[in-house]
Amino acid sequence: MTSLEQRRAAAVRHQRRAIELAAPLYVQACPGAGKTRVIVDRHLSSPRRPGRGRAVVSFTHVACDEVTRRCREAGLPQLAAFPNFVGTIDTFIWRYLVRPFLDFGRTWNRIDSWDRVNATVAVWDGEISHTLRLSDFQWSREPGADECQASLQFNTRNARAYRTLEKKNLLDAAARRAVDQRNKLALQGNLTGHEARIRALRSLLQRPADVASLVAGRFDEIVIDEAQDCSALDLAILAELRDVGIPLVFVCDPDQAIYEFRGAQPDRVRTFGESLGSRIDLAGNWRSSPAICALAATLRPASAARPMDDPVGPNHDEQAEILLIPVEKSNTTPPLAVFNDYADEKEIAAERRLVLAHAAAKLPTTTQSTAPAAPANRTARAGWAVRVAGSETAYATLRDTAYEILERAILCYWYTDADIENRTIAVACEQLGIDRSRLRHLAACMAAALPAPGEPPSTGWCTAANNYLRTAPPVPGMTRRDNRGSLRGSGSGATAKETKQDAASEPSVRTRARVIHQVKGEEEEAVLVIVPDDNRADVLVRGWLSGHHTGDIAESLRVLYVAATRAQRLLALALPSRHCDEIAKWLTARDVPAQIAAEIKDSNVVADTGSERRE
Repeated sequence: MTSLEQRRAAAVRHQRRAIELAAPLYVQACPGAGKTRVIVDRHLSSPRRPGRGRAVVSFTHVACDEVTRRCREAGLPQLAAFPNFVGTIDTFIWRYLVRPFLDFGRTWNRIDSWDRVNATVAVWDGEISHTLRLSDFQWSREPGADECQASLQFNTRNARAYRTLEKKNLLDAAARRAVDQRNKLALQGNLTGHEARIRALRSLLQRPADVASLVAGRFDEIVIDEAQDCSALDLAILAELRDVGIPLVFVCDPDQAIYEFRGAQPDRVRTFGESLGSRIDLAGNWRSSPAICALAATLRPASAARPMDDPVGPNHDEQAEILLIPVEKSNTTPPLAVFNDYADEKEIAAERRLVLAHAAAKLPTTTQSTAPAAPANRTARAGWAVRVAGSETAYATLRDTAYEILERAILCYWYTDADIENRTIAVACEQLGIDRSRLRHLAACMAAALPAPGEPPSTGWCTAANNYLRTAPPVPGMTRRDNRGSLRGSGSGATAKETKQDAASEPSVRTRARVIHQVKGEEEEAVLVIVPDDNRADVLVRGWLSGHHTGDIAESLRVLYVAATRAQRLLALALPSRHCDEIAKWLTARDVPAQIAAEIKDSNVVADTGSERRE
C-alpha cells in the first residue's frame, strides 16, 4: 500500500510539473489541489525577458487579490505591476483587446452591470406595465451570431412580474424588449463585460495581427484561473489568441462549472483545454477528508467520471461520516440545530461553520447572511445597501455596489430622474458638476447614520432616511429640483431607534451563511448544504444516483459539488426525508461513509434549551 508520504510526494511532483512545464498547458485541478499556490509559484519562479511580463487573469477580484498578496509576501510586489498584469478577465479584455481599438471622438462608458446606469425595460402584459431591470436578464451570444439573446432570470425582486409574464407566455417578448433596450444603450457607448467581449472578438477577427502584436509584445504567457467559468465568447477569444501564437495556461476544474446559465459549459471547457496539447492533472486534495472526497466523486457525471481525489492534507485521517439530515415540514428541530450539535461534538468553532444554499431565500434566518442582489424597488434597494454597507462579511465589490446605490438615492432625492437616467454615477457627477468624492462621502455617512432596516423598510426608517437626505445636498447650498425622490416605506412605523435596538440584541457570533455561487474558492471546517424540498429535488436525486446528468439538473449537481467540496472535516446535507434512506444505502455501497442524523438523534440526543445535544 502506498504510504501517506508517498502520496503527498506524488501530489507535490504534479504541482511542480504544472509550475515548470512550458505553455501552452492545460491544468485540471481538483478542489483543494493548491492551484492558487501553483499559479503564484509559476509566476514567481519563471524567468521573463526584459520589458515583458505575464498576465494572470481570473473571474473574481478575490482570486486576483490573493495572487497580489502572495507576490507581496514573497518580497516581489513588482510581479503584480507593470509589465505584468494581475486582474479580472473583464479588465484584461477591456484593457488589451477592446480599448486600444475603440473609435476616437466619442465617450465610452465601461460598466460592470446594467445596474450602474439603472437600466430598466417596461413590458406591457395587456393590463399593467412591468418594470424589469436589465441586470435581471442573462445575456449570451454565440460566436458569429448577429444578435444577442436575453433570458429573464427568476429572482425574488422580479418574482411577481416573472410569474405573470410566464403565465401569459410573454417571457420571449420581454427578452426581445430587453435586447432592444440593450442595443440602444450599447449604441450610446455603454459597455458591460458582455459588450466588451463582443468587441474583443471582433477585433481579433478583423485585426488579428494588430492584436497579436500588442499582446505578444507585452506578455510571455497568459494564465487563466478558474477557466471553467469561461463562456462561449470567452473560449472564442482565447481560441483566437491561441491561434495567433499567444502561450496560454488554462487552469480549471470542469466539474465546478456553475455558470452554465451564462454560457459556461463543461464539455466546451474540456475540449478547449485538450486543444492546448500538454496536460497536467492535480488530484491531490489538501483540503478535505476521505469521506468528503469520496462523496464528491459520486457527484461527477458518469460520462466524466474519474477516481476520487486523494486526501493528502491535514484532514486525511478525519473519521467524520457524511451527515444526512432529514427535513420534513413536521420537524421540531431545524437542520441548523442538528448541524451545530454535530459541529460542537467535533469542537469546530461557530466561525468555522458555513451554511450554503442555492438561493438566499433558502438560508436559515438565524444565520449571518447577506442577500447577493439588490431588490428592484428604490426604497428597498436603499435599505439593502445600508445593510450591506454595515455588514462585516460583505465582500468589497458588493459593498461598492451598496455605496453606489446610496449615491444614486442621494441624486434621486435632489435631482430629477431625467438628470441621472441611464447614466453611471461617474457620468452623472461629471454632467451635473458634482464632486464624486463628496458624493461617496455622503453615501458612507448615510450608511453609518442609519440602522439596518427590515424587509421591506418601515415607514419610520424611511422618515429617518429622508431626514438624512435633506441634510446631504450633493452641491452645498443647492435647491432640491424634484420632490419625487423621497424614500417611501411600508409596513409598521417602527422608529430607527427601535430598529437599531433590535439589531443590537442579535447574537454577536452566528454561523455564516452564503449562496453557493458566492463561496467558490473558499473553505470551512464544517459545511451544511441545504437541498430544498421542491419539485426539483426528486429529479436532482435521480440524476445524482443514476450518474446521468442532463439539462438543468447537470448544473444543479455541479452547484451541489461546489458546495460539498468547500468542507474540510464535516459535511452535512439537509435533504427531503423521503430520499435519505436511499441515498445513505447508495453511498454506503460505494464506500462513502454516511449517517442519517435522525438515527443517532433517536437514541443519543436529548433536548436542551431548544436545541439537541449529544451525550
